[in-house]
Amino acid sequence: MSTLLLLLLSPLAHAQEPYAMNDVGGTLTLPKGWESSEWADWSLKAKSPDGVLMRLYLTPFQVEPSADNGRAWSAMYQERLEKEGGGAFKEPAVEVVSLPLASGPVQGARVDLDFTFERQKEAGTLHAAAFPVRGQTLHIETVSLARNDKRSREALDTMLAGFSLEKGPDPVNTARVESESGFAFTPPPGWRAPLSKELELVRKVSGKVGEETLDPKRCAVVVRPPATGDADVIFACELYKHLGVVDEYSFASVEQELHQEFFGSAAKPVDVATQARFGERLGFLYAPPVAAHPVRLAIAPYDKGVVLLWALSNQVDEAGLDSAVQATLASFEFTGPDGGAPIVALDQRIGYWLKHRPTSPMVLGPAALIVLAIGGAVALSRRRKPELDLD
Repeated sequence: MSTLLLLLLSPLAHAQEPYAMNDVGGTLTLPKGWESSEWADWSLKAKSPDGVLMRLYLTPFQVEPSADNGRAWSAMYQERLEKEGGGAFKEPAVEVVSLPLASGPVQGARVDLDFTFERQKEAGTLHAAAFPVRGQTLHIETVSLARNDKRSREALDTMLAGFSLEKGPDPVNTARVESESGFAFTPPPGWRAPLSKELELVRKVSGKVGEETLDPKRCAVVVRPPATGDADVIFACELYKHLGVVDEYSFASVEQELHQEFFGSAAKPVDVATQARFGERLGFLYAPPVAAHPVRLAIAPYDKGVVLLWALSNQVDEAGLDSAVQATLASFEFTGPDGGAPIVALDQRIGYWLKHRPTSPMVLGPAALIVLAIGGAVALSRRRKPELDLD
């Protein structure tokens, strides 16, 4: 018999006092007769005398309730129940509703899921509520045999009515994000700046391309928070590397240099960059081939070197990531002196004109003057009469 089914059938009858959970930011008062089997700052498990189990726990990221997120949470509940002997799952019922907590109503998602304990052929039910708390999402669920379904539903309602949320969700920033290194951009729709509790997980994603710190002195970052799993992340960071003049004439030549530096040792070939606009500034956009996880890299010059903008997807598809990247680039702004204009050394400017614009008036004009000057000097030397030595 599965562990979960044994817990549902075993007798129990003890009362409990309120349970404070610091990481959750709230306190739960269990109904009379319930007893806890696990209690921590981030979770609580309890059981009623009539065999209803309750689980309270957190998932990373502060996520707004929605039908899509509710379905993602129901898949998470189902995955865990499968490990505990559940199967034959029916289509879950998902609804976004106002949840009447002891501290006041909050928007949340309700999920109802019917299933079967496979070995025992016993029908079971799960009822859950999920809502955002500070930097995370809180889940309260009840599980029971189907014959106790009414008590399970009532138990969840009682749990919600007995929960006091003392520290609600953190305020989110969907407006412009800015780096101290002199650039800023606006999050695409559905994206926002990460919260402090989310940063560690965001850094795990950015670390896949070598950026483990996301130091605001160098970087600006936004996240698309997921209901489950890893987040989608877009971040831009400064790199000290001056490219010289970048325009339509020099694009291909500078792209070769960047391509070799960033992808010269890549296991799979990477297509050449396409032109991209960081606001009004010309930059480079790459689409490295990464299995199952779309990735984009955009590069643009500015006064401190270059900006590297990475977009890493764990949830959205190629089209969704491209749309987010284009929206980000369109909003990009260089905030340094003179609009963060790239610093180009004199030798780089001369090299640019000679290599990429040899027929430009900027080159032909001075060249013509030099030719005329040389020709004039030659002509004068030929017209000069030699002095006669009469002695």
